[in-house]
This record gives sequence, structure tokens and C-alpha cells, in this order.
Amino acid sequence: MHRRQFLRAVAGTAALPTAALTARDGGARRTDPSAGDAAGATTASADPTATGTPSGTPTPTPTEAVATPTSGYEPMGSVAVEGATETVLTPDGDTAFVAVGDGFAVLDLTDSANPTVVASERDISPPGTNQTMGGVRDVKYDDGRLLVGGPAGYDPDSFYGVALFDVSDPADPGFLRAYETAYPVHNCDLAGEYAYLTRSDRDANPLLVVDVGREEPREVARWSVLDHDPVWETVPQQLRTLHDVFVRDGFAYLAYWDAGTWVLDVSDPADPGYVADARERDPETLAALDGLAVARESSEPPGNDHYAATDPNGSLLAVGKESWNSNFGKEGTTPGPDDPGGPSGIAIYDIADPRSPEHLSTIDPPPTADTNINGVRTTAHNFEIAAGHLYSSWYRGGVKVHDLSDPADPERVRYFRRSSETSFWTAQLTAPGGAVVATSYYHPSDPDAPARVYTFPDVARATPTPTPDGDGATTAPTGSGGRPATGTDRSPTAGMGGSDGTGTEDATAGDGPGFGPAAALAGLGIGAWRLLDSDEPGDEE
Repeated sequence: MHRRQFLRAVAGTAALPTAALTARDGGARRTDPSAGDAAGATTASADPTATGTPSGTPTPTPTEAVATPTSGYEPMGSVAVEGATETVLTPDGDTAFVAVGDGFAVLDLTDSANPTVVASERDISPPGTNQTMGGVRDVKYDDGRLLVGGPAGYDPDSFYGVALFDVSDPADPGFLRAYETAYPVHNCDLAGEYAYLTRSDRDANPLLVVDVGREEPREVARWSVLDHDPVWETVPQQLRTLHDVFVRDGFAYLAYWDAGTWVLDVSDPADPGYVADARERDPETLAALDGLAVARESSEPPGNDHYAATDPNGSLLAVGKESWNSNFGKEGTTPGPDDPGGPSGIAIYDIADPRSPEHLSTIDPPPTADTNINGVRTTAHNFEIAAGHLYSSWYRGGVKVHDLSDPADPERVRYFRRSSETSFWTAQLTAPGGAVVATSYYHPSDPDAPARVYTFPDVARATPTPTPDGDGATTAPTGSGGRPATGTDRSPTAGMGGSDGTGTEDATAGDGPGFGPAAALAGLGIGAWRLLDSDEPGDEE
């Protein structure tokens, strides 16, 4: 029985517990720096036995980390893409779709050392409106279709909503249909025939579920933390904004800022059901804040749940937390020696039982000598768990790869950082042993320079042992398109090591059990690894 079927079977037989973590002083910020504005069970008490530090707040002591780049792990290639932010890949890893502010661009990655732009759709104006889409910071791919959402923040001159494109031929995208909203769409996801949208309405901040498979898309459901427990109505809305949504295998994972990360059963998209939540703050504490205390809470750790994603089989959940010091130059906002504020990391949870997330560890952010909002940001941004590893972006803190063979003790195995030249938005893996694709959305030393999409080599992967065929000859396993299953046509030997590129620990161990080694992927086809443990078509994104 699949996990979501099990949950449906036991629904109503017992209350589902939350996974509240130890509460700490601090807070969060509700939007990306470039994006603009954007009923149920009793909440469980904080766990007094928790030993991890989910927000990963580092020391505030200035270090040389701002000026010192890493060495030994370098890009294979890059391409300029004006306005680039979020990047998503097709399952075979050959194509990338990039949000570019006024639409999207399409990249050919078949030669990962030489990514090229093969198409773009800009100035998107859906039928029935004279407005165009603006502030596009998110795109999502599923089964030959691309969902484009925006604007990320309030923009009266922009079309509000999502547009769906047929990208079965990536070089020739075709508009299918659009759904208009009354509020910004900061982030979205696409699974099967349904789009999942963050409705930034400055009130309930609900998840919106839209059937985009029909010729005239329509809303089929919405869900908010206020529906689970009305106590959240007393919390200032900027502390419970829905920043992002990730959907996989019939579950939706909602990053609700200081309200934490919430898991919903969406096996029936028209009837989302609460499963669990993992958070560091309780609503009563947040409701007691006012004035500058709210501003500080919305900027600093703990909380700050910005993005959440699972591994392909739904056993691990990673929650990225985005923060910086609330130094606004006003009394009461500048942190003191006992409240360093600063960047947050990525918390790893065991969700083998999705009803009871268990914190395992926290990956700390890269250090910075200037933790303030206008300083050198090294907080967590977007990421992907794939092929037993976490591929993550950290703004000016660079790109990291962690081995999650033991998720209670993640090991950093690759690290790239050039704080004066790059600020990364996302990191994705094309295929095991292939390329890591990461978008740098601006050049800190040259604000007029275009954004760039970089490719890096993946970690080394074991080469499968050839198997004899019927005639006694040996044949290596192949992936999609006849490529070697390990992606060896994408994996140069240069740039795989170095004193700053491999093997450096930067995780804070938490409570909870470890896991055994990741399953071997070398014998899989290049596209198959993204589809592991997927129940139905469309569940992989």
C-alpha cells in the first residue's frame, strides 16, 4: 500500500500529530530580495528533547569568507540569460526552462559544457487581456508542459496568474491556456492536470489548486493554515505568508515562513487534507508581537521556511530557511551580541512516516562578514534532492553538494563560491554523474551584467560492471537516447577535487535515526532516476 493510500485508510481513526520543534528567539523574511511584495487539531507543544538547530544560525564574528573564493571545483560552462532566476529540467536532463522576468527561456544542455539558448517566450499576453506577464520568478515542468507564474510581487501593470505551454518540442513552445488571479503568484507547481499556486492575498495566504487540464481552467480547492486552526488568524500575516509549494506523489509541501512547513494530502486535488507540520514557532508567541518586533521576526531566524522539497521516494524532506539581520538603522532592530541573526540553513527531516516529520540535521549556511539585509547574503535559497545528494544554492554563498547517505550527518562533497561575481538562485541535477545546473541571477560587482546559467560537474559515480550478452560480448547499461546509464558523456574528470571543493563538514547533527547508504543508481536510465517511487504520471515534479 502506498503511503498516501495508507493515510486515507487511517483518516478519522486518530488525530494526526504535528512536529513542532524547539522554539527559539528570532524570525524570518517573507520574500526573495529581488521579488517585491509578495481548522483542525490542537498544535503540539515544542519538543524539549530536540537537539538540532534547524535554522542553522552561524557566528556573527566577521571572517575572511566574503573575499575568499573556493578552489578545485569550477564551472564546466555557462550562458548569459537576461533576467534568469528559477531553472527546471526535463527528466532526461537535456533541456532547461528558465524564468526570465517577462517569460521564459529554453536551454539545450545536451552538451553540458556548452549550454545554449534555443528558444524564448517573452511578453506573454494571454487571450482576453491587454496586459503581459511580469515579475515571472517561477516555472515548473511536467510531462511536456510548462507552467509559468507571476508576478512574484504586486505589479498593477502585470497580468496576474499562470500560463500553460506545450513544450513537447522545447525549441518551439506553444501557448495552451491561462488562468487569471486577483493576486500575485509568487511560486507554483504543476502535477498532472493541476496547478498549485501561492495566492499572496495578504490575508489568508492560501494554497490555490487549479484544474489547468480543461480548456477553461478553474479553481477546484484552496487551503490555508487558518483552515487548520483559526488561532493563526491572530498572527501577523507577514509571519505566515505562503512562500512556496512543492508537490510530489500525492503530497504537497507548503513553506509558510514563521508558521513552518505543512504537509497536505492532495491525492484528491479537490480535497486537500492536513497531514503534519514542522515548525520552530508557536502561534501564541508570534501573535504577541507587534511593531518593530514583527519586522525583526520576519527577517531573522528562527522560522523563515522559504522552500521545501523531498527526495524522489518521499523519505526525506529538506526545508530551506531564508534570513538576515534586521538592521534597519532603527532602535530595536539592530541585533545585539546575544542575537546574531544572520543567514539560515537547510533542515533535513525523516518523513518515512509523513504524519510525523523527525528532524535529523541542519546544514549550516556559508559564513559571511556582513549578515545585514544589504550585506553579503549567504542564506539558503532553492535546491533539489536527487540521486542521494542535496544540490543547493546560497545566493553569494555559492553552490554546494551534500552526500545524504547518512542524512543525520550530511557530508559536503562539492562547493563553489565567488561572492564578488555570482549570486545563486537555484541548483538542479541533470542526471547522476552528469551536470549540476545553477542560475546566478546577478553579478554583485557589475549590476548591468546579465544573469548566467552555469553548469558544474556532478560528483563521481561508480561505473556499472558490463554484463555479457548472448554471444559472450559485454554491454554497458544505457540510459535514454542510448547514452551510458551513468551519464559519462556529461562527466569530465576535471574540477572534481580540491581542498575547498570536497569533504568539508558543515552540518549540525540533530536528533533522530540515520539511514543506510543510498540505493545504487548507476544501472538506471538517465530519465528513470527522477521517476523513482512515483505512483502516477505527473507525480515526479
